[in-house]
Amino acid sequence: MGMFSIWHLLILLIAGLFFAGGVALVVWLCTRAAGKPRPGSAPLGPQQRLQQLEELRGKGLISEAEYQQQRSAILSGI
Repeated sequence: MGMFSIWHLLILLIAGLFFAGGVALVVWLCTRAAGKPRPGSAPLGPQQRLQQLEELRGKGLISEAEYQQQRSAILSGI
């Protein structure tokens, strides 16, 4: 009697699938919530984005090439 029957294995498989599904659901919800902007924070306009970009370049946090690339991307989105 000390052996697992097929029913025991099926129950363990179903329980494992429910656990994995629950973990996947939590991960999905966390990644989905992290991608949303915070309420109350309005998206920045092109002028503010260009100012931030200039500050980053002035502080040496981005290279001149990165600055030019991001600047052209911002300006092309206007």
